[in-house]
Amino acid sequence: EESMACIKRLKERGFVGSICTPHVWTNLYPQNIPQHIQAHTAKLQQELADRSIEYQLWSGGEVRLFEGAIEWFDNHGVPTLANSRCVLTDYWNLKWPKWAKRIYEWLLEEGYQPILAHPERMPCAGEMGEALAELLAMGIWLQGNSNCMTGEEGHTADHMVRGLLQKQQYKFIALDIHRLETLETRLEGLDLIEMEFGSQTLDHLTTYAPRELILS
Repeated sequence: EESMACIKRLKERGFVGSICTPHVWTNLYPQNIPQHIQAHTAKLQQELADRSIEYQLWSGGEVRLFEGAIEWFDNHGVPTLANSRCVLTDYWNLKWPKWAKRIYEWLLEEGYQPILAHPERMPCAGEMGEALAELLAMGIWLQGNSNCMTGEEGHTADHMVRGLLQKQQYKFIALDIHRLETLETRLEGLDLIEMEFGSQTLDHLTTYAPRELILS
């Protein structure tokens, strides 16, 4: 029911579909492997059909980087966005790890396109200057979190998200909803992007780029 409420609100805002990106985090959600995520997404899509709600869902995942990720990928498969070659990743610690580079190199070597989610709100965001430049040089894409525009994610995220938008270093901006009660501020974040950077920027990062780079 919470998912239905989220989708109803998204449809009111003009959205026509969403990529579902539950945390792929071995310690906390060991059941979130690609085949289970795909099954849950298909079940929710059927529920929408049963209720005559037109809204497209695609399966995905947000992979929490850890040192044994390559072995995990070998065992369980790589959770990609909407059956593309794009792989959404994140990290949550105070210092960016040296071993992360090898994981990204492996993904690139295997023909995947890694994406780093919300670099502006990671605990190590304020220390990411050199590491972020290295990731961009490697060809890693960045995805921003709209909630960081509102100030609710803190000063560093508030400042950094605007800097990355100004430099046009994001490939996408995502809502990263989590739950119904967080949705409105994330929609407000989209409004702020439109206000500060223009509707063309917002449309590109939320509509045209996802369709071209992930769904095509």
